[in-house]
Amino acid sequence: MKEGRREKKKWLGYAISFLWLFSMALVGFFVPHFTDNIPFFKVKALYIEGLETIPPDVVAEEVKNLKNNWLFINSDILLRNLNSATGNSISDLKVRRIFSKGGVELEIKIKERKPIFTVIEDGTVTFFDEMGIQFWSPYMDTVNPVVYTHDIDIIDKNFDSMKNIIHKMNLDLNEIYVTNLGTIIYTKEGLRLTLPPLFFLSKNLVENVARLQINYNIIDVKEMEINTEGLVIIRGEKRR
Repeated sequence: MKEGRREKKKWLGYAISFLWLFSMALVGFFVPHFTDNIPFFKVKALYIEGLETIPPDVVAEEVKNLKNNWLFINSDILLRNLNSATGNSISDLKVRRIFSKGGVELEIKIKERKPIFTVIEDGTVTFFDEMGIQFWSPYMDTVNPVVYTHDIDIIDKNFDSMKNIIHKMNLDLNEIYVTNLGTIIYTKEGLRLTLPPLFFLSKNLVENVARLQINYNIIDVKEMEINTEGLVIIRGEKRR
């Protein structure tokens, strides 16, 4: 008798679990469609802050893709969708719902990524921000210095070295060519500066090059090469 009761309780538990899962599935299927047709859940207005290059219409379109239903719009979902549409161009996004007599309004605060240099690889334009994160904004112009490379992984793996070059050198950098064999820098004044490959460029070596700018007055030099030991080779006459 006891075993029969236990068996019945076990099957009753299975049945209840099945009914609960089935009802939750129905709720998950019908609730979005149900709420999409209720005016209360529609977004009445958007307040967008922080945009610099991305058009506001891009944000509005993503809200529209979410059926203008504020119940299912949150910061994580909207950030993911917008980064998919803008090439990972947004670093942070916050959504706040404002309830008013006229309906629900959304306040959206956006922080766009700011590039510190541009990389061009086989015609593909990639930006790097201060944290070394890549993005591919279709709404942004190239930012100096422009780095040309056959393999963007070289830049990615040695980002700190590239960042040190840009921040430590007191030069108006224009173009940088990066390969596994070396790093060639052209300034807007026409100086050609040849350095070792990025993976050999320690912070100390870059700082030494920055000091050489003062000691050798390289602004007046046409071409300069520095090897891994810090040996300086000057080629060409000084410009007049």
